[in-house]
Amino acid sequence: MTEPEAAVAIVRAVSLDSVLLIRRTERDTDPWSGHWSFPGGRRDPADYDLLATALRELDEECAVRLRREDLAAGLPVRWARRRTPPFLLVAPFVFQVPAELATILDPNEAAEAQWVPLAAIRDRSRHRLRSVPGMDGHIRFPSLDLAGPPLWGFTYWLLVDWLGLARPVAAAAVAAEVLTSLQRRGLKLLRDWENRTAVVEGPIPAADVLAEFAGPGDHVFAVNRLSVAPEEIRLTSADFEEWIIATGGTGRKAVTPGGA
Repeated sequence: MTEPEAAVAIVRAVSLDSVLLIRRTERDTDPWSGHWSFPGGRRDPADYDLLATALRELDEECAVRLRREDLAAGLPVRWARRRTPPFLLVAPFVFQVPAELATILDPNEAAEAQWVPLAAIRDRSRHRLRSVPGMDGHIRFPSLDLAGPPLWGFTYWLLVDWLGLARPVAAAAVAAEVLTSLQRRGLKLLRDWENRTAVVEGPIPAADVLAEFAGPGDHVFAVNRLSVAPEEIRLTSADFEEWIIATGGTGRKAVTPGGA
């Protein structure tokens, strides 16, 4: 695997069992502009290692100074994906502090900081499929409501995996449920699943489908994104496999996409 190019600091306050998140300053050059995230960033050539990167970024962005001895765990590296490649391989580090710490934000990096109770993140009823700023309204992502934009994407999935929130159903089962829903609404099945593609007689009632699957449920943790339009539904799993429900005559072989 490629060497990680960046690191993030997951700072957990033991007394209130909360975690520090920042809302990134909106900048045209930042693909995660305005999003909730962990403090972090790219490795500097002067950084001794990626742990040093996480500590430096935490200090620069939030004025929170921790030591290497505050490290509780290093998590598996993972890709931070954006609309188009190249993607960024990130090393996450978990730190534990006794209590929530005051932050002084660098306005060039962070617009807001918030200590979020982990109980709120563990509450599965708070997880929904939502539209997110800057993306087409017919696309929904797993996310959690916070002040301002929702928590979604790389940081969302990192939290879900770190906290061990189970994924009780597979994306294939969710795709089958969506297809069954369309049939209940009167759409005729023209071709059942083949190469992760099914074909129905359209048009697809996009607003109804989005309303049905937007709410909380086990399906939220199986889906990385759900795109619903009158001519086609695309469901991407957390592992970036894709299922397609197309309208008559437009079926295409599903592919594994490179983006989030």
